[in-house]
Amino acid sequence: MEKEIGARLRNARESKGMSLEQVQETTKIKTRYLHAIEENDFNVLPGKFYTRAFIREYASAVGIDPEQMMEEHKDEMPSFEKEGAAQYKSVQPSSKEPVAKRGNINKYLPTVMTFVLIIGILFVAYTFIKNGNNDLGSGAADQEVSNNDINVPEASEPEDSESTPASSESSGEESADDEKDTKKEQAGEEGSSSSEKENPSGNDQESESFEISLAEKGTGNFPQHTYNISTAEEKSLTIELKGTAYLEIQGEETGENLISPIEYSPADSPVKVDVSDKKQVFIKTGNALGTIVKINGEQIDFQTQQATQKLLLNFK
Repeated sequence: MEKEIGARLRNARESKGMSLEQVQETTKIKTRYLHAIEENDFNVLPGKFYTRAFIREYASAVGIDPEQMMEEHKDEMPSFEKEGAAQYKSVQPSSKEPVAKRGNINKYLPTVMTFVLIIGILFVAYTFIKNGNNDLGSGAADQEVSNNDINVPEASEPEDSESTPASSESSGEESADDEKDTKKEQAGEEGSSSSEKENPSGNDQESESFEISLAEKGTGNFPQHTYNISTAEEKSLTIELKGTAYLEIQGEETGENLISPIEYSPADSPVKVDVSDKKQVFIKTGNALGTIVKINGEQIDFQTQQATQKLLLNFK
């Protein structure tokens, strides 16, 4: 049977007087994908799963009930079973890389263990020699002190009696100095404790410099969630993947691509994107449940359970 879904969408678009660029602004779907849908050339799209999602989004933009249209043209839709098999094959090659890495680790493990053992032996020998020299040094010092005790002449009693007053005076002066030092230390402790009471919060201002808030929760089959993010630090965007997902990341809603709009697998994770000079970032994923978005290490949550979802991040 000849496919009619593309012609139906094109006729609906033209009847509303909309161009492909206007549909792109509404759906955030590339014009070349929209043109492929109108021509029923689904092989151009990133996958059968995304074909169904893009068609739903296109239908909503031109005023057609997407669920009713999908039911009426279900025979023209790609099969989920074939898509699942394709995704499984695309993930398989990535599992070979960790095996190779483990083989390389096992190859060099004996060398590393030998090196660690040599370092340990040298450390024990150094400690033993150092302790032996200390014992010899202390023994020589004890012997020198003993010899000095034998050779010291006895002091006469008159000299001791004359030196007693001087020592008493010096001890009195030392006592007075010690008392002054004690008072200064107490005053210093009181001053530091009072300053701690005046500023007990410490680095609270730094903790308040980063804030994430949900401005709008999206709805529909392809929801878009808007977040406002306030940060005084340099921004960093990281995408972690638990499964294969089609990703699009743009500097603005209609701006340039920050990464290639293709399918990514867990072997590509994490995907790090430079957004340091961006005031707005637009993210689209075909597998929201397997995609983790983080700004400066803080996770940005997808708010619904749909597979295809969008995020609009506004930085302030």
